[in-house]
Amino acid sequence: MESYNSFRVAQKQILEAAILLDLNTATRELLMWPQREFKFTLPVKMDNGSVRVFHAWRIQYNTARGPAKGGIRFYPDESADTIRALACWMTCKTALLNLPLGGGKGGVACNPREMSPRELETLSRAYIRATAPFLGIDKDVPAPDMYTNPQIMAWMMDEYETVMQKHHPGVVTDKPLQIGGTEGDAGMPRRGAASSPCAKHARRSASTRPAPMRSRDSATRDSAPRCSTRKCSAGAG
Repeated sequence: MESYNSFRVAQKQILEAAILLDLNTATRELLMWPQREFKFTLPVKMDNGSVRVFHAWRIQYNTARGPAKGGIRFYPDESADTIRALACWMTCKTALLNLPLGGGKGGVACNPREMSPRELETLSRAYIRATAPFLGIDKDVPAPDMYTNPQIMAWMMDEYETVMQKHHPGVVTDKPLQIGGTEGDAGMPRRGAASSPCAKHARRSASTRPAPMRSRDSATRDSAPRCSTRKCSAGAG
């Protein structure tokens, strides 16, 4: 049986929509592929003295409507095709909501639950040093996603400002409140709380600790989560 490939699914969806909209062949082909892709290898010195090389990506799927917008994922089974698909869907979401934004997504193939805070900080800063020339409020604005959080965004913003030698609080979203973050955003991307029938409980229980790991397939095919708060009707059944 053919393995699930999220980017092939996204391309099929784009093609079906293009047919319904009667788009010409050139436009269909343009929308089925990312505009820009960046692949990086990030060497990180681990706590035991060894050096590990992590594979990382940043994909700007389409910026016709504005700067790319999309999260950064830290996930063991991360792949280019998964990031392509998520960047494609982010492009569609911003367009459907008529936002002046394009779509993007980034990721690093790593297991954050097996890494110390120092290792995570070093990896986060290495990712930004590699991507800094392609980021900015008029280019691409990252955010947290699977197994990243406001603390990681704070490290990334700090590293970006160090590289650019200028204050850039808007370069990432969902930072800690103390450095310009938005109240109520913490944990939302990885919990799906914005689409949950009980977002108030998800927001109340949000923390910066990574959630349990899931397979790559489930990570890209999630439905709205049920609320696990005791006595909450949204979690019934």
